[in-house]
Amino acid sequence: MTQRIQIEAVFIIIHLSFGYVVYPNLIYMLTKTAHWEVIICQALLQLMLIWVYIKGLHYFPTHNVIDIYLKMGRWAAIVFLTPFVINLIALASLNIRIHTEVIISIFLPRTPYWAILMLLFFISIYTALKGLGTILRSAIFIFLFVIPLVVLNIFSSVINFNIHNVTPGLNLPPKFLVDIKFFYLLGFSSFLFLGFMTSKTKLIFRQLFGAWVIVTLLFLSVVYIPLFIFGQDTVVTLKNPFLEAMDSIDISWFSFNRQAIFFGVLLVGLVILTNSVLFWMIGTIMQKIFKWHSSYWIIACAFIAFIFALVVPNKYLLEKYFLWSSGAQAFFMIIIPITIFIYGSWSNRGVRGHEEK
Repeated sequence: MTQRIQIEAVFIIIHLSFGYVVYPNLIYMLTKTAHWEVIICQALLQLMLIWVYIKGLHYFPTHNVIDIYLKMGRWAAIVFLTPFVINLIALASLNIRIHTEVIISIFLPRTPYWAILMLLFFISIYTALKGLGTILRSAIFIFLFVIPLVVLNIFSSVINFNIHNVTPGLNLPPKFLVDIKFFYLLGFSSFLFLGFMTSKTKLIFRQLFGAWVIVTLLFLSVVYIPLFIFGQDTVVTLKNPFLEAMDSIDISWFSFNRQAIFFGVLLVGLVILTNSVLFWMIGTIMQKIFKWHSSYWIIACAFIAFIFALVVPNKYLLEKYFLWSSGAQAFFMIIIPITIFIYGSWSNRGVRGHEEK
């Protein structure tokens, strides 16, 4: 099994982790009809940014993102990547806290949330400390475990579908493109981790295309399953539309007649792998910039993230902070690929000009 397949598995898992909980609510707020249009526009924008990112990375075949910024100058690495690390800490913290709230609501209502937080943090940190190889191997295991559950969720939900609840259509002109919520939505298109793995594996755009198609189809299912079951007027009033949709399915012929239990189990796998990647990225960046062992940085930053996750007082503020963090993530998803692409083009032109002389 090649490392490229493992990276594609990580790509899909991270998107599912961010997509299941908050993503559908943002889509329902952006439009009342033609929800597919928003998802496709976001996916195409993401695809364009991935192309720019990989094209820029190809100018530096043996370097990752941190090496490239260090080539620009130490100041550039500090200015661009230190705020990115702060955002990753916030993202990891809020991601685990949001998933903890959902897990408690499904099958651990009497367990204090700090205990679940501690368990999820501990496993994520341990995996991050073991390094990239462990993360990639774990991704394949979680992928093989989670995807069958996702497919089971999708197909079992069909029994509750009402096709009259969905209005396909086309919104022209697409007004959501100038809505700030669409910017937040872009923050769920996590692909920046790809640039941290390129020093050992050369990424090829067309090989990621299949993973991108799978993610787009899964996002469509995450949005349209609650819509088919409840309709637009009801889903906008729900806190977790996909969870509610799963909870509405009763399959008496199966040993577990609540589909929401499967949903909760797959969330555990998704959030652990996603946060392992985030902590590993934090450790890698800080080690190269500030010359301190990555393990110390991972433990220190994870402790800060745990404290932050613990002190967020309620769900309202939790979702609000998570959206802000996603907005900041969208900002970095635009800035980092474009910066690397421009610097790569400029460096490549300089080398060619020097050779022609």
